[in-house]
Amino acid sequence: MKKLLCILLMSIMALAVSAEQEEKKFNPQQFRRDQEAFMIKEAKLSPQEAAKFFPLFRELQNKQRALFSQQRKLERKKPASDKEAARIILDMDDIELKIAKLRIQYHNKFCKAIPAMKVKLCIRAEEKFKHKMMDRIIRSPRQGERRH
Repeated sequence: MKKLLCILLMSIMALAVSAEQEEKKFNPQQFRRDQEAFMIKEAKLSPQEAAKFFPLFRELQNKQRALFSQQRKLERKKPASDKEAARIILDMDDIELKIAKLRIQYHNKFCKAIPAMKVKLCIRAEEKFKHKMMDRIIRSPRQGERRH
């Protein structure tokens, strides 16, 4: 009887730990919803403005994500020579320029879709949201660690 009770108790604890870990997994759709809700609130976007702004914003994010992926691949490379290292640095600089040009292009598109003051507030809100998420990640206890 004690063994059965012990096994049952261990099973319940394992399920609780599993559910807690499942809860902590990153959900990109939830992240996007939270980000958009935060930006709408911070920039005081109307539903019409949000409907015009966010498709463009998601387009920009997708294009940036592809460039960031290229950057990460370059950063992971281990050059065998100075010449190869110089090439990697030039390629990384080229990607930085592409990202900057892409942002300028989309900032112009944003300003055609909604008032520039709201675009400015959206840009600021996106930065605030990123910082808020980074703070949350830094402050959350890591798996296996206990907070004192």
